[in-house]
Amino acid sequence: MNELDLTNIQAVIFIVVAIGLLIYLNHLDRQKSARIERESTQTTETSSEDLSSDYGRYIQLGMVSKGD
Repeated sequence: MNELDLTNIQAVIFIVVAIGLLIYLNHLDRQKSARIERESTQTTETSSEDLSSDYGRYIQLGMVSKGD
């Protein structure tokens, strides 16, 4: 570590702080991934009983020809 002109103690402290920062960033990333996973499993599909009777009618209307 001659480029930074650090003593041995400063180099050790720098490495420990850098490793601690990497561990902290990894922890944040794992929390974010776990939160996204929880949110994706909580979303459930709507059952057909909750849908109105007109649901999907726009698809049927789109298939009707315009009388070419």
